Amino acid sequence: MINQTNHNSFEPFGSIYTEPVDIAKLNLTRREITSSSPKITDLFVFPCEVCIECPPGLSRLLIASSPDMDDVKTFAVRNNLRLKPNTYFNLIPLSTPLVWYIITPREIPGQSADLSVPYTYQPVSAPFHVRRILDCWFTNQAEHCRLTKMSHKSYEMLYVYEGSLTVSLSAGTFALQSHDLILYHSEKADINIDASCSYLTTVFDINQRKPLHILNRPFHCTSELQQILWKLLIESFANSYYTRTLMVCYLQEALLLLMQFYEKISHETLLSEAKLPMNDLLSEILAYMNKHITEPITIEEICHEFFISRSSLQALFKTHLNSSPKNYLLNIKLQKSKELIRENQYTISEIAYMLGFSSIHYFSRLFKKYFNTTPSAYARKISENQSSRQSSSVSGN
Repeated sequence: MINQTNHNSFEPFGSIYTEPVDIAKLNLTRREITSSSPKITDLFVFPCEVCIECPPGLSRLLIASSPDMDDVKTFAVRNNLRLKPNTYFNLIPLSTPLVWYIITPREIPGQSADLSVPYTYQPVSAPFHVRRILDCWFTNQAEHCRLTKMSHKSYEMLYVYEGSLTVSLSAGTFALQSHDLILYHSEKADINIDASCSYLTTVFDINQRKPLHILNRPFHCTSELQQILWKLLIESFANSYYTRTLMVCYLQEALLLLMQFYEKISHETLLSEAKLPMNDLLSEILAYMNKHITEPITIEEICHEFFISRSSLQALFKTHLNSSPKNYLLNIKLQKSKELIRENQYTISEIAYMLGFSSIHYFSRLFKKYFNTTPSAYARKISENQSSRQSSSVSGN
């Protein structure tokens, strides 16, 4: 659900109003702001009450009680806004350029606070799309039989409507009962089907190179998922203009519900168990962070890339690394900055922006906090050490 400013969740930050403020009567000043990028690097903050008025245009309010990214929330902007003193805020333009106004008492200066990591708005979108359904058929098996499905490059979903069957994959052998299903990809499958078993088979492709992380594990379908798969089955027999599109939509919905269910179970497991071995998903996320370390990646982008919610990502890092994703990302970026400073190929400013920091000043503050020295001082020390070694080498010769 998208947060609304007319909901009580907005009350800690302020309120809404409809009629424009009479600036002259109330001795106020209006600052015009033009926003053109969905990437936000800093937040405004004033020591007084602030009014925000927007002419027609789509925008999202980024707001917090502190500039800490863990505290930031977003709200859809439908009305004029009145914010409480010392509230951190900015507007994300959804239609560009966006012109909006900050209204405050005269001669009250505002400040700008750098975000620890730039915030990039992620509109509502599916993490993947079912590109096409290659085949979909329903089988009502009267007698016991065995069959072998040869490997192919597409995904395959096997859903047992009634009865039972056993499917053997490279990951193991799985027994499926009524309303169980399994997904697998690019591998041979040996299926042992009991008598009086009816099942649905769907072969499909998605627009995602990374394999879905719900493969090779059996699921028992909820009633909601059963209804969606029943609709998919019914449409597979139909022959109307919209049949193929409906089948893709139903399959997309079924896969998303499966992923949501799997994440919920994984999240509960992480919270209930103190120590778990490093799992494959976390290893992939850490590899992704290191691969894209010189890009301004955000926690939201990581969640989108790996089909995981922010809360589950937090639990994953807390359980295995005793750290937040944000702190881990900052740490590897700062370690990388030391490496780049030692290489002496870029200026401090270039390194800061290369690693996705919102400003050279914020980068310097973080560097000083982590390493108890500034980037410039660290660079001078490296240069002095190199000069000293060269001098010693010359003296020795």
